[in-house]
Amino acid sequence: MGVEAALYAVELGYDVQVYERGAVGRNVDEWGHLRLFSSWELNRSVLGVRELSARGVPLAPQDDYPTGAEYCAGYLQPLARSPRLAPRIHEHCTVLHVGRDRLAKLDLPGGPRERHAFRILIESPTGERVVRADTVIDCTGTYGNSNWMGNGNIPAVGERGLRERIDYTSQDIAGAQCERFRGRRVLLVGAGHSAATALELLTGLEGTTAVWVVRSNRDEPLTTFVDDPLPERDRLSRLANRIAREGHAAVEFRSGTVVEALTHGRSGFEVTLSTNGASSRIAVDRILAHVGYEPDNSIYRELQVHECYASLAPMKLAATLAASNSADCLAQSSAGAESLRNPEPGFFILGAKSYGKNSNFLMRIGLQQIREVFSLIENCPDLMPQES
Repeated sequence: MGVEAALYAVELGYDVQVYERGAVGRNVDEWGHLRLFSSWELNRSVLGVRELSARGVPLAPQDDYPTGAEYCAGYLQPLARSPRLAPRIHEHCTVLHVGRDRLAKLDLPGGPRERHAFRILIESPTGERVVRADTVIDCTGTYGNSNWMGNGNIPAVGERGLRERIDYTSQDIAGAQCERFRGRRVLLVGAGHSAATALELLTGLEGTTAVWVVRSNRDEPLTTFVDDPLPERDRLSRLANRIAREGHAAVEFRSGTVVEALTHGRSGFEVTLSTNGASSRIAVDRILAHVGYEPDNSIYRELQVHECYASLAPMKLAATLAASNSADCLAQSSAGAESLRNPEPGFFILGAKSYGKNSNFLMRIGLQQIREVFSLIENCPDLMPQES
């Protein structure tokens, strides 16, 4: 989203700088082995296609479904390397904090905070520095900021100390990581499409067994949709639900189950589970915790951002999403430019991070958000600071 937003800003004539914590597309590369449910048509912008076409970069057909790796190599990285963007993208630069020049969080609530420039603390391989900006767009996403897998979404007893031994992100189970899982007993926690993907891959490995736990008591943990326009999502959901409902020789399914505690020794993990109040202990070799992600709000802690108490997303957008009451991400539509405003003038949160803990975000929505934010910037000269 940061690269797409930068391209839109350049097109409008703005001086834009992008700070990437790693290389462009690093998070996408981590799940590069997975294929997107949505086609190219929903995952690249008109401006991006035009930019790459003008440079002679070959583009996949609109109705193809790319893997994460194909999306990175065939679109995102060539776009970031384009002459108009490459000088503006600074890789391996972590944004640590964003504040206002000579203001604290408590200062000027509802007042003219826009008169004080943003100060952005950045850490790079050469050290720390501060850069200034008139407008800040936070597109840092949520991937990698995993929820805890314990009962109540707080850490299970022992989980904090074992976090580095637990897999919270999608692993290449059928490829590069297969030897870590082949012939092992795996605890799989979660009831979303990432968990369903892992379940399918685990059942394809010889000698691998899985204990699949979900906290709901539903016989079919994944939601399905009539005439789902995303065939791969439909297939995967129905496969996982069939395993839950009918069983599988390599899978022990436990509904109404939460993780209470875990330890790790030479023989692997010993995990305490609670199933509808009844406690049990199991031994496993690996743990896949597909329990969702949340935004890192430490970046803007000194800004006046109104967050939803449930999703941690910006309040205006979160309220709109809650009112839509739809479980299908394709049913989501843009909530409009006004939903992207914060009490902090000139500060915007776009992309997956704008949805907070809500996982229904689509790239198509993010591209609409970019256009809407720049409609606000173009029509609101008061966002520009008046003091140096």
